[in-house]
Amino acid sequence: MQTDSDFLFGWDRRERTVAAGGFEGMAGWLLLGLVALLFAANVALHFPGVMNNDTLQQYRQAVTGRYGDWHPPVMAWLWSLLLHVADGPGPLLVLHLAAYWAGFGLIADAVRRAGHPRLALVVAAAGAFPPFLYVNAQVVKDVGMAASWLAAAGALFWYRSRDRRIPLAVGVAIALLVAYGTLVRTNALFGLGPLLLYAFAPRHWLRNVRLMVAAVLVAIVALPAGQLLNQQLFRPVAQNATQSLFLFDLMGIAVHTGDPAVLEPRATLSRDDLKACYSPYWWDSLSMWGRCADRVHRPDADTPTLPDGLVAQWARAIAAHPLAYAEHRLKHFNSALLFAVPSKHIRFTAEYRPGDPRHPPLEVVTERDVKLDLLRKNPFVWPCVWLAWAGCLLVLLRRDEPASPAVAFARVLCVSALGYSGAYLLIGVATDMRYHYWSLLAVLLASLVTGPRLLAMWRERRQPLLASAGLVGAVVLVGLATRLLDFRGFV
Repeated sequence: MQTDSDFLFGWDRRERTVAAGGFEGMAGWLLLGLVALLFAANVALHFPGVMNNDTLQQYRQAVTGRYGDWHPPVMAWLWSLLLHVADGPGPLLVLHLAAYWAGFGLIADAVRRAGHPRLALVVAAAGAFPPFLYVNAQVVKDVGMAASWLAAAGALFWYRSRDRRIPLAVGVAIALLVAYGTLVRTNALFGLGPLLLYAFAPRHWLRNVRLMVAAVLVAIVALPAGQLLNQQLFRPVAQNATQSLFLFDLMGIAVHTGDPAVLEPRATLSRDDLKACYSPYWWDSLSMWGRCADRVHRPDADTPTLPDGLVAQWARAIAAHPLAYAEHRLKHFNSALLFAVPSKHIRFTAEYRPGDPRHPPLEVVTERDVKLDLLRKNPFVWPCVWLAWAGCLLVLLRRDEPASPAVAFARVLCVSALGYSGAYLLIGVATDMRYHYWSLLAVLLASLVTGPRLLAMWRERRQPLLASAGLVGAVVLVGLATRLLDFRGFV
């Protein structure tokens, strides 16, 4: 009788027994060599790393030792220590990549030790997925969060899949990695609960509903705790970053009610200004550096808007116009997930629209750019595709009780991904695939470690798997259609 794992890559039990003394033993060294080679190639390809405007601000803070809270200060603090090794972004890039490849290596080795040496090589090679390599080049907090959590999750899986106790030193390292990933990105808290449950709970506890409840409860408790911890550890200067969310939501409500007064006294805009300045793509047109910054009233050049009474005004506006708020948030979430959008939909933001002589576009978007965008931002990097599959995977694995180590790990990763990316429905203010980097990594690895189970389902043509494939295919088809038809209904 063959098991699910025996179907993997056409191996049968006899072949696996023969391989156990040969290929599996060799695969350990082969796996280590592959991961080391890919790590070295990744460093060589990207060194010293790419810095954007956010990173440059954090680098200045690392150099001066004076931190602000627009971005969580832990990255700038860590960077300040690495400046003793070398100047610039290089040391932090190498540290992030080391954590990234350590995570892939640990998960791959756990798969190998479970008796799947060929799948282990696939897991290791998956770390070189081109979109991931592209994001890895950037020295940004999104990569820091994803890489540190990946290393921590990989270490946990390596021990838990073999029912081994975690040594104290390893436990401390895992805790530090989880803490860094949590502190380096404020909304990481929405994906933290399942990882904590995986670290401490027995395997039979790791069921979908319990993991989802953990995600919500931990986020509620950890959000104020994380803010307090950042304040106590780094004493950052308050820069009121959350004001950008409230201002963006007020702008969205004003646009969808057609009433500029919703924004008063934060900003004074005409009805034409509302149309010209708003886009669900991001809040940037109202920012201190944005095209419509002169319409916003601020106490100083470094504060997003007038702070007094802002939260109360935001809450009143939502209560008075719940449908307008919901339409605004859903449109932004659609943009953030790169779902039903036209190609190169950044061209519909204020900063990229031509025609205003006072504000030339930041970049002239050509027809060629629009056509190439479908290739560059293909379905493999749309968060909507990965999250749809994550939901399907949870359904497909829900009846696997008692859960195998791989299934339990996959559930943890999928719920963490859904919690983390799902939070952008309420707190997102900008569109970029890198914001969902952890989610994409987590779902890919969940799919790979449960590969033998999924392959068995496919060979048996089980209806739930076929339905899942149909759902994900429908998401892709809708996304392709809106891009090819240049559908602008949600922008």
